Amino acid sequence: MAITKRTIGSTASSNNKTNENISTNSGWLESSKHIMTGISYMIPILIMGGLIGAISQLIPYVFFNIDPSVSILEAINSGKYDGVSFTMLQLASIMEIFGFTLFGFAIPIFTAFTANSIGGKTALAAGFIGGYIATKPVAMLSLMDGKWVTKAPVASGFLGAILIAFIIGYFVKWLNKKIDLPHDWLAFKVTFLIPLISAFACLVLMVFIITPFGGWINTLIKDLLQAAGSAGQFAYAFVLAATTAFDLGGPVNKAAGFVALGFTTEKLLPITARCLAIVIPSFGLGLSTLIDRKLVGRSVYDKQFYQLGKTAIFLGFMGISEGSIPFALERPAFCIPLYVTGAILGALSAVAMGAIQWFPESAIWAWPLITGIFPYILGLIIGSTFIAVVNVLYRNKLIKDGKLVVNE
Repeated sequence: MAITKRTIGSTASSNNKTNENISTNSGWLESSKHIMTGISYMIPILIMGGLIGAISQLIPYVFFNIDPSVSILEAINSGKYDGVSFTMLQLASIMEIFGFTLFGFAIPIFTAFTANSIGGKTALAAGFIGGYIATKPVAMLSLMDGKWVTKAPVASGFLGAILIAFIIGYFVKWLNKKIDLPHDWLAFKVTFLIPLISAFACLVLMVFIITPFGGWINTLIKDLLQAAGSAGQFAYAFVLAATTAFDLGGPVNKAAGFVALGFTTEKLLPITARCLAIVIPSFGLGLSTLIDRKLVGRSVYDKQFYQLGKTAIFLGFMGISEGSIPFALERPAFCIPLYVTGAILGALSAVAMGAIQWFPESAIWAWPLITGIFPYILGLIIGSTFIAVVNVLYRNKLIKDGKLVVNE
């Protein structure tokens, strides 16, 4: 009879490790859920602001063909426009101010709904206050030339917004649990007592801890990137393009977007590389379905992929990356590295030639907001063409080697 040696405590140790892993994963998933909730409410604000801002730019720079170096206000004051064109420029100016003012609500909305996701409705107001102070810090008194003056510190920005959203969300959740009042006093508790305590907590945390810390981090990053010069921009563009194209809207993509959104909202680093990396795989795969017969003299896809290719191009113009997912699902081991390589190539080419995009949107209607639209489009063509050509040649080789059969 075989005897199996048992190690005392091994099962318990294994169970403990499993429980720790489950606990770690659970905590990470819960944090991700709260952050994604905040982002989901923030995105409509960005889209509305971006759409109105983009239309305001179309009027002078597309319809009236005004030089992009001339601002709308300068065009109004130039005396060259009257009647309908003058009225249209006035409307464009109002839309420009209104649209870009909406961007100022993005971070407060994010913190409000992240805190709400953690601590419930009672945390919503405090979260909004914290997010607002993260972008517009409270001015502090300082002595200058013998007189006290107010001076606003460096904003803590997106970093401060994340910190205050989680801290205030869990603080309100704790208050709700610990403050036990009679049923008749519940309205007083949730509409006055807890909001007042949480507002004071926001004041102390934002003014004395988070703003100084977040402002120091933001200043440090800005100084480091400025010191790094152009090399810093390229390293950032490289990493951002690679992580964005890696999983087409998956967790790595979202994490990259989360970081990039913070930088571009704070005007620290443009979001050019990410916007390009979102659409380059879709354009590249769509293009491959259009050029395969001309390039290798045969179809390299099953017939259903040709309709998918046209759809991928359309979705690319709308700034949506999901059009390339069916191609990735067919051959992920080859397609994913190809997407990443093409996105890096296109993004670095555009950045090197001078393309700069601050508005976080890849759709075609946001293109008027890009500085250096021709380098941007050229980078898009370079990355997409690379993906299309390499994919067609690779599939053609598989067909020749008998490793791929195509249903035409």
